[in-house]
Amino acid sequence: MKKMLFICSSVLLGVAAFSATSYSSVPENSWTAATAPVEAKITGGPWTLGQGPTTKTLPSVGYCVNGVPQSNIGTNLMQPYYYPFVRGTGKNLQGYFDYRVKDSNEAVVAANSKDGGLTWTFQNKVLELNPGLCPSSNSTTNAQTYPATTTPNPYPNPPASNVLLSNATGSPGATDDGQGHSIVLKIGGVSRLYTIDRSVNPGDNSVDNLGLVVHTLTSRTLNGVEATSPDTVPNKGTRTTGLLNPDGILAEVPGSYPRKVLYVQKQLNGDTTLLPSSQWCSSPTIGYQKGKKPNTDYVTVRLARTKDGVNFTDIGPVNGLNDQTDTSLTGTRYVASRGTLIHLPDNRYGLFFSGGNCLDADSDAFHYIGYAESTDLQHWKVINALNNPIASVQNTQVTDPSGPAIPSIPPLIPTQVWFQQRVYTPNAIINDSNDRKQVSLIFAGYSVKGPSSDYSNYRTITQVFLNSALPLHRFESSDLQQLDR
Repeated sequence: MKKMLFICSSVLLGVAAFSATSYSSVPENSWTAATAPVEAKITGGPWTLGQGPTTKTLPSVGYCVNGVPQSNIGTNLMQPYYYPFVRGTGKNLQGYFDYRVKDSNEAVVAANSKDGGLTWTFQNKVLELNPGLCPSSNSTTNAQTYPATTTPNPYPNPPASNVLLSNATGSPGATDDGQGHSIVLKIGGVSRLYTIDRSVNPGDNSVDNLGLVVHTLTSRTLNGVEATSPDTVPNKGTRTTGLLNPDGILAEVPGSYPRKVLYVQKQLNGDTTLLPSSQWCSSPTIGYQKGKKPNTDYVTVRLARTKDGVNFTDIGPVNGLNDQTDTSLTGTRYVASRGTLIHLPDNRYGLFFSGGNCLDADSDAFHYIGYAESTDLQHWKVINALNNPIASVQNTQVTDPSGPAIPSIPPLIPTQVWFQQRVYTPNAIINDSNDRKQVSLIFAGYSVKGPSSDYSNYRTITQVFLNSALPLHRFESSDLQQLDR
C-alpha cells in the first residue's frame, strides 16, 4: 500500500475529458502470466499462522504464550495478512496490510519488499487494536476476557490507555472490530492513512455510515516508514467528509489536482429499500456458498476529488464496472474497495479490480480479479470479467455435477488452493526493468469460505508477475490536465 506519487506544484487548467465514445478506435490491452503465483512470505513482525497448531482455538494457543502475544520468528507465510495496499517503483515496494488474528487482535502492518512482493520485511504496526492483550484461555476471546465495563482504567496490564473504546456501550473493552481497508495518499506534502472503522461506537451506527478515518502519518519514522500512534482514540480521530457511505478508496489518480479517487460506496442492506424484490439476490443453489443467506448490500463505484485530503467532493457514480441489479451467475454485482489504476497509451486508463455476485452471498467482492479500461474514469469497459478473469475462486458447476463451469474460460492465473474460495484486492506495480510492460500483481485470498473453521487456511498474500501487451506509462501532469474540471 504505498507510494510512487508526485504532487503537482500548481493547479492544472481544466480541459475537456476524452469522450468515452472514442474508446473503440484504440486497441485493448491484454495480459499474460509471466510467472506462477506464489504465496508471499514475511520476515519479522507479529505472530503468523504457521507458528501455531491448526485448530479453532489457535489464537490463544499460538498467538499468545503465558499471556504474551508472540512474534514472528524467522520468515513465514503472510498469514493472517490480507487487504494489501502496495506502491513503489520496480521491485522496490512499500506495503500496508490488514493483519487479523480473529477474536484476539487486528492491526495495520507496514512492510517493504525488494523483489516485487515475493518476500517482505516487517517495519512496524502503524495501527493496532488491542496491544498486548491475550485471551485468558483457549476457549475465550479477547472480548470475553476484557469485557466492556464502566470501571475507570480496568485493565492495568497493559495500560488502559492502550485499550480501545470499541463496543456499543463506549466503555473500555477489547474487541474484534478494528480498522482496515487502508490506503495512503500524499496530498499537499502530507501523507495520510485512510481506514474504515468496523466497530460500533456511540454515534457510529455501523461501518460505512460515517466517513473514512484519517490518520496523519508523521515525519517520525519507525524502521524506515512513516508512522502514526496506536489506534486508541475513542472517536477514531478525523473523518473524511463528502464521501458517501465509503467502504474504502479503490484507487487514486497519482499527481492529479484536485486529487481524483475512485471509491466504493456500500449501503448496508440497501437492496431492500432501493430495489424491487425481484432484483434481490436469492440464496445460492450452487457453488461453495450454497444455501447461505443472500446478501442485500447495495454497492456503487463512485468518483470524487479533494484538495486537502480530508474534505471530498463526490462527482457521481461511474458506470460499466458493476450492475447492482444483476442476479445472473456470471454478472458483476459488487466491486471491492481495493484496486490499481494504470496509465495506458492514448491517455487511457486500466483498472485492476475485484468483483463478485449473488453466488458469493457476500458484498465483499471476492469472486474474481478483473481488468477494465476507460478514457475518462467515468465510463468503463470490462475486458476481463467473471467468465474470463485474471484470477478466480474455484470452478462452479452450473448444474451439479455435469453442467458448464464458471468461469467458462480458465483464469489467466491458475486457481491455487490458498485462494480457492476468496480472491480479491489486486495491487499492480510496474516493473521498470522489463521495458515497462510487466507488473507485479499482489492480492489476497482465502482457502476456506469463512475463517472460523480453520485458522490455518485463510488470509494469505499472493504475488505473480504479469506481462502487458502494451507499454505502461507513468502519470504525468500534462496527461492529467483533462481530469481537472
